[in-house]
Amino acid sequence: MRTIRLLAPAVCLVLAATACNDAPEPGAAAPDSPTTTAAASSAAGSTPDGGSTQVSAKEVCAYLDGQLPTLKGIGSETGVMANLTVNLYSWYEKQGLVPTGRQIDDQTRQECPATRTEVLKLAGMESFERL
Repeated sequence: MRTIRLLAPAVCLVLAATACNDAPEPGAAAPDSPTTTAAASSAAGSTPDGGSTQVSAKEVCAYLDGQLPTLKGIGSETGVMANLTVNLYSWYEKQGLVPTGRQIDDQTRQECPATRTEVLKLAGMESFERL
């Protein structure tokens, strides 16, 4: 059972990584082209309907506090990072907005620095920008 608990987050990370490969679609602009960069920049921080919904720092901190027992039980930094990547992204997506790692860092530094530090330490990271 413990092996499955350790492997599940790693499998999720691998699946997430392969789903986001860097190969451009046929006829698409090159990855470093201004068109692609502009589209990615404008897509970040907005909802599909064009509006934006900022998740409050208090909500983020409450979510992370609730995840701490699960993250502590994983037992490996890679597993914690995989779990955090998939679950935090999914949680934000349900809220309507997926912020950048820097935005998450800014919110958690102000609202819940102790929780932020603990989560990042469990994942072996210094910043949410690594997600």
